[in-house]
Amino acid sequence: MIDAPVRWGILSTANIARIKLIPAMRASAHAEVLAVGSRNQESAQAFADEMDIPRAYASYEAVIDDPEVEAVYIPLPNHLHIELAQKALDKGKHVLCEKPLALTAEQAASLRVPPGLLFCEAFMVRHQPRWLAVKERIKAGDYGDIRMVQAMLTFGLDDPGNYRMRPEFGGGALYDVGCYAAMATRFAFGCEPRRVMAHASRDPEHGVDVVASVLLDYGEGRHASLMVSTATSAAQHLHIVGSQGAIDLPEPFIAPVERPTRVVHDNVFDLYQSDPRTETFPPMDQYEQEVSRFCRALRGEEVGLYGLEDSIANLRVIDAIFASVDSGGWAAVAQ
Repeated sequence: MIDAPVRWGILSTANIARIKLIPAMRASAHAEVLAVGSRNQESAQAFADEMDIPRAYASYEAVIDDPEVEAVYIPLPNHLHIELAQKALDKGKHVLCEKPLALTAEQAASLRVPPGLLFCEAFMVRHQPRWLAVKERIKAGDYGDIRMVQAMLTFGLDDPGNYRMRPEFGGGALYDVGCYAAMATRFAFGCEPRRVMAHASRDPEHGVDVVASVLLDYGEGRHASLMVSTATSAAQHLHIVGSQGAIDLPEPFIAPVERPTRVVHDNVFDLYQSDPRTETFPPMDQYEQEVSRFCRALRGEEVGLYGLEDSIANLRVIDAIFASVDSGGWAAVAQ
């Protein structure tokens, strides 16, 4: 089994599975799509026929019960993630789950991952070769001590029926894209923020947050800021500033597949002497990288995945952001 592709079951016919994850699994030498489950047989069979998946099941649980399915991918609405993740783990399946894992850190901490099983949130960006290279250079001290991080991720959502517009489903910008921005600041600093100050605007009809700005205090003079939205034009940005250099990652979250990705470095102290250097990385599909690295880890290779503790830590930041929005003041991040 060491060299055999991992056999996957897909829990839902969500569009991200159709356009991103299933093509990534097909592109990976390490994965095989075996089954899909939906809320009824008709929906599952139509999706299976469209995507050429051998097995279609009328429930998510039926996929989990399939003895030949080794791992499941969960792209369901946010409020269903943890329930299905636990069911899959309880049946001995490895789990790749869309983020966020849960709606609060307390919910996430209730997940039990049996020994020998993998659980990972699907932050595909952390599998990009340039993100991995930047992380190694930060650890090596190439930029000195990281002092400031700015992250932005926005897009426009105009479908009132989308689950992202429903609070009870874990809708809103902070859950949908804020989790990426918060993760990115934690990725750069390599530690957890101490407190946050946040402001959010809510959709007057649906009640979900659609624009949010956040200041994160990492202590010892280290700050981060993030801006996220589901009610603007699309924009993305990640800038990391250290005591000895600055890093810019163009298109950091939604990365191009057909052309190289870039990292821009600048190691000067005088703005008038700025001399940015651009490093390019070959074209890649970050979803294929995510799938392949997960499968390799499942087969026993050391690839450095992030597990449940990281999911809980990221949700502690989101919890604090919501607390600050509600109070209008600083909110401590649980440690």
